[in-house]
Amino acid sequence: MKTFSAEATAALASGDVLTSGAVRLGLADPVRFWGGYGPLVIGGEAFGGIGDCGLVEASGGSLGGAAQGAQLTLSGVDPDVIAQINMQALRGVSVVLRRLLFNGAGSRLLHAAVFLRGRVDRVTVEETPGGTAAIIVDVEGAARGLGRRSERMRTDADQRLILPEDTGLKRVSYAAGKSIYWGGKPPERAGGIAG
Repeated sequence: MKTFSAEATAALASGDVLTSGAVRLGLADPVRFWGGYGPLVIGGEAFGGIGDCGLVEASGGSLGGAAQGAQLTLSGVDPDVIAQINMQALRGVSVVLRRLLFNGAGSRLLHAAVFLRGRVDRVTVEETPGGTAAIIVDVEGAARGLGRRSERMRTDADQRLILPEDTGLKRVSYAAGKSIYWGGKPPERAGGIAG
């Protein structure tokens, strides 16, 4: 459970709060950005502001959130800059995402806590001809095979590629696609209701 300071809790209760995020990529020379303007020091480390160019999307993965990952998007990048980045070297790099809470005016940092620790799983680039590009970084957390040595996943389909008669993971892939309804009736199609 996350704990907030009294000031941050009061700001959340009143709705007078701004949220942002910060990311640290653990390269030999760490890269640190945050989703605002200008420099910001968090835990003794300086983060550079990227303003409106950055976006972080947390994606659901399991009950309890253990398998959640995140997707970082940096837009408005010059394609010439992207050509200089070794995308393959980013795979497996450690990532720390922080959630930042500011007062309503955005002038005072009320709370900075780690939201997700993980590693870079995949980096893709989306380019607009004659325009700018976007770098999309998929971050996986510990529950998704963090630091695995290969592209293999622990699934029934993957296991059957090795040994076709092995059914040890048969129910695992089914459980991931099962819908669970907590109370009430499951949703019905219009044809089932009207006859």
